[in-house]
Amino acid sequence: MNNIFINNLQMETQTVFCQNGGINIFPCAFELGQHIVVGGNEASQKGRMVTDESGTSHFHPYAKDSGSRYTRLFTTAHGEVKETQESVIFLLRFPKKLGKALIEALHREEAEEQAAFIKTRRTETQW
Repeated sequence: MNNIFINNLQMETQTVFCQNGGINIFPCAFELGQHIVVGGNEASQKGRMVTDESGTSHFHPYAKDSGSRYTRLFTTAHGEVKETQESVIFLLRFPKKLGKALIEALHREEAEEQAAFIKTRRTETQW
């Protein structure tokens, strides 16, 4: 796992919780001037932020390079069937420029292809 910050540190901040779910964190004036990011001026992180009713928040980074959470099982021209540990996902995506009539026809065809794929699976399949 690559380090994001130079060290474990504590910093006094001012935090703004936005109605839309955005959270902005700013160092207090007396904390300015510190360089805390490894290897550059900024770090981009993916993860999950959990905030409780008091405003206490915890950011948990996602594991890097841990592979995809999806396993592709079947593909059509405009869609796919994939799975996670918990779900089987049927996806169809059509460009709007195809128009309603063509999308309707393609949707029917590709949904039938996906249904046919399901029928090829063994009865004992434990999704």
